[in-house]
Amino acid sequence: MRRTAGEGLSGDFMRKLRLRPGPCARIVLAVFGSFFLIAFLFVPVTIKTSSLRTDANSQVVIRTTHPRAAHVFLLQYLSMRAHPREGMTVRARSFQWVAFMIIVAVLGLFDYGFFCRLLQRRRRPEEAAGPDEEDPGDSGSSPSSLSLFR
Repeated sequence: MRRTAGEGLSGDFMRKLRLRPGPCARIVLAVFGSFFLIAFLFVPVTIKTSSLRTDANSQVVIRTTHPRAAHVFLLQYLSMRAHPREGMTVRARSFQWVAFMIIVAVLGLFDYGFFCRLLQRRRRPEEAAGPDEEDPGDSGSSPSSLSLFR
């Protein structure tokens, strides 16, 4: 007898293995996906501007640099790197940039695990009622409803 891809695994396991995220996962994904996108698009940089001045009584040229920490939009950063202005250098603080994106991703996973998994009300075992039988205390609500007071 030949088995297909889904056969052999228990039906409960296949029901738990969903391809679409639930409403809680969608909310967490939307919120932390937005934070991750903002963290990705705004690059922390150090902008160094320099100025030259000549001493009035001698031939000495004094170069003064002024570093400034800033956040710039990713496309603006790429443009500044491709076409540098005279007397100005731009350097990304890549460790800070990547660390912030990792922190946002870890916090998103933690919130998903905490809000969507730990605080989720445990559902009744499905083996007590068959797929065609309805539980008398169910009152017609589906297991995917968003009611907080079930």
